[in-house]
Amino acid sequence: MLVAGIVLSRYQMPLPIGLERIRITYPVPADPGYLGVMTGWDGQWYRIIAEHGYPLVLPRTGTGAVDMNPWAFFPVFPMLVGAIMWLTGLPFAVVGPVLSTLIGFAAIHLLFRFIDRAVGRWEAVVAVVAVCFYVASPIFSASYTESTALLAVVGCLMLLRARRYGWLVLGLLVLALSRNVVIAMAPVIVAHAVVRWRKGDEGPNPVRFRLGMGVLAAYAGMLTWLWPSIASIVTQTPNAYTQTMLAWKIKTSLKLYQWWDLLYGYAGVLGQVGGIVIVALYAWWMLSQHSWRWGPELWGWAGAYPAYLLLVTNTTPSRVRYAMLAFTMALLLASFLGLRPWRRYRYWLLGAVAVAGAVQMWWYTANYIVVDSLTQIPMLYP
Repeated sequence: MLVAGIVLSRYQMPLPIGLERIRITYPVPADPGYLGVMTGWDGQWYRIIAEHGYPLVLPRTGTGAVDMNPWAFFPVFPMLVGAIMWLTGLPFAVVGPVLSTLIGFAAIHLLFRFIDRAVGRWEAVVAVVAVCFYVASPIFSASYTESTALLAVVGCLMLLRARRYGWLVLGLLVLALSRNVVIAMAPVIVAHAVVRWRKGDEGPNPVRFRLGMGVLAAYAGMLTWLWPSIASIVTQTPNAYTQTMLAWKIKTSLKLYQWWDLLYGYAGVLGQVGGIVIVALYAWWMLSQHSWRWGPELWGWAGAYPAYLLLVTNTTPSRVRYAMLAFTMALLLASFLGLRPWRRYRYWLLGAVAVAGAVQMWWYTANYIVVDSLTQIPMLYP
């Protein structure tokens, strides 16, 4: 998608400070080039963090409400960018996209190794193709946290499968400070522990193992409040993170009703019925023996993260990139392409999936990343 970014960046309109529909901190000229496009949108907030850190005092609007500010964004990626900028003297426009791309390469490499060992080579190939050609995968080269989050998620799952629980404690901490998805790891840890218990594989001290797994799952859940707590302590403002998110009109509450309304908005009652059918079919698949062969770690993430998306995330256009961490969906594709009627053509079919994905990636770059108009309703953004 490097070519798409270079070509489509020519259609980027100038974005000066003071626009009504988009908060602009760093003015962007027309046709800013690939790196200019890949540092836009939330990338501007990560640039503020990389160059200036987080504010000690929350900014306020004229009404006294907390205004948009960097505390909405998690620190691992921008702090790494800032450290490299300080060491090399390179600007954010270079370090941000390049680092995100390199982290993405590392994440995809680990993803292949993990699924290859846990399930099989064919499933690993399909997973890599599906993730790399997913519609929102151009974000892996933008100044966003998707690459970092994918690396942290895959790393935690690998550590859990390898039973490296001490290192997993550190991995969960990194994930908690990369993206607010660490709570989805708690059910995965429980699934891992239950499988070991059912197999009678709890080690020489079963009581100690069960207690340790319970503490580890609770730790993963509690880490959800780590970054909000840090924000409140540093700014000396109760609920600093919650108030900051409200500036984006994002409430820290369950969001299932938003998806229900979205389905109705798209296709009325038929859309809602279709949504129920899809969830029911997915639940049936997850409870069948077809998915058990993935192992408890992949199986747990395949159940926990989609549930997290439905319950916690908003139905904004960003939902498209949030779905990238649901890479276990690729295992469904691998099973479908491996069915007997077309098994001999599966690599050709996978190639067709990649081509279709490349077309969608071009469309996503043109409509979600590049800004060529401010009159579009609804406004699409990554």
